[in-house]
Amino acid sequence: MKKNNLMSGAFVLSVGGVLAKLFSAVYRIALTRILGGEGIGIYQLIFPIYSLCVVLATAGLPMAISKVVAKSKGSEASVLKKCFMFTSVVALVLALILVIFSKGLAILQGEREIAICYIILAPTILIISVASVLRGYFQGKNNFVPSSVSNIFEQFVKLCVGLILSLSLSGLGLIASIVGAVIGIVVSEVVSLAILLLYIKKERIKDESKSQITIKEIVSDVLPITLTNIVLPISSFVDSILVVNLLAVNFSQNVSVFLYGLESGAVSSLVSLPTIFSFAIASVILPNITHEKRSFNRNGKLSFALKIVLLITIPCVVCFTLVPHRLIGLLYGSRLNAFGINGIKIASTLLIWSGFGVVFLAINQVYSSCLQAVDERYVSIRNLTIAVIVKFVIEVVFMPNKFLNIYALAVANTICYLLVMLLNHFEIKEHFKIKLNYMFSAKLVFSNCVMILSLVLIMSISKTVMNTILAFVVAVVVYFVCLFQTNILNRRDKALFKYKV
Repeated sequence: MKKNNLMSGAFVLSVGGVLAKLFSAVYRIALTRILGGEGIGIYQLIFPIYSLCVVLATAGLPMAISKVVAKSKGSEASVLKKCFMFTSVVALVLALILVIFSKGLAILQGEREIAICYIILAPTILIISVASVLRGYFQGKNNFVPSSVSNIFEQFVKLCVGLILSLSLSGLGLIASIVGAVIGIVVSEVVSLAILLLYIKKERIKDESKSQITIKEIVSDVLPITLTNIVLPISSFVDSILVVNLLAVNFSQNVSVFLYGLESGAVSSLVSLPTIFSFAIASVILPNITHEKRSFNRNGKLSFALKIVLLITIPCVVCFTLVPHRLIGLLYGSRLNAFGINGIKIASTLLIWSGFGVVFLAINQVYSSCLQAVDERYVSIRNLTIAVIVKFVIEVVFMPNKFLNIYALAVANTICYLLVMLLNHFEIKEHFKIKLNYMFSAKLVFSNCVMILSLVLIMSISKTVMNTILAFVVAVVVYFVCLFQTNILNRRDKALFKYKV
């Protein structure tokens, strides 16, 4: 097995995630400009249901299988074979269900023409399930390169093919343009799987152990992680139906879809950027803590993971809440305005409320992986379910209010992430020792204050696009210089960069 340390794996996944997310962000911004506010709202209606099917077939598989592979040394071939059998059956059933009920789902969402999109996307459920098993195998072997490379090419192909087709078909109407983008997704998933298959060909996978792992043992590890990862997509699916209908109390159907698209498309794509790193940390820490038997080392790894997550997410939240209008305007321009509504202003306010939830979501990703690693299998599912129920209650109570409307969704999401983080924190304290590091906190606050000062000073000069870009670039450089100068990571943290698993 390759020798990799905690941060090297996280670094590979993070770099891959950043590049993939960069392509994804460019794709989303360009697609928003092609489709407009109404078009991106319709496009976003497709994905909660499609994502739910994908999640039911694959959710948590890479992380879960990485745990199984880490535990079952010498039985990798048996694990792969049984995982392929298990996921393929589930994926085929879900793909058929999506095709059969595509028309009914589209009518339920109020956009019957998007039924064709569900039919086109159905085969990718099987493709993604096979790819997820392969990613899990590589991550369990502490080889994170195949996952990163396949993710990068997936997003790049989607960017190129999706935008070209969407733009080419735009003359045939809005739905045709959306179909073009959907076809780009199918092509990108095929390319991603092909890359993983090329990597797996180089592996010499065989069973060296006589004790073969059973389907029951695989399911016992995979099911809790999968269920945990299903809850939020189910929540998004319910939102895709619930939110539009709640907004329709005060707005027309088209305006309701438009407002939902602002939150679920323009704003959510920005909010998800910092969680690339926390997801990478969470993916790496699961097999690492599963391997680790000494509580002292477990505590150190969790502490280090939380520090890295805070170092990355806190400055992002600062930018989201301090200069949201400049950020939204820079990325989307006037294309967010429709139906006489100032979409930039609404999206900026949504970004402020959603931005606070980034830290809570990122910390919870690490907490959830740690709970899975110590075999607290269903705790994070229970806590997340409680938080999602609270979220729905907030939406139902406050979203019909004419003044709160779509803002209630952003607030509900943030409260959901905060609540599940707190619930998981109490559970984590039963297995790990977490102490507040005052020196680390002081250095983090100082670095962010200096960053804010540089950001505000440069942005005050002018409101041009170039000045806004310059302000963000300088702020990032200033922030990392401050982190370096304050020596924010202690010797134990730095030792984890060299730690071999």
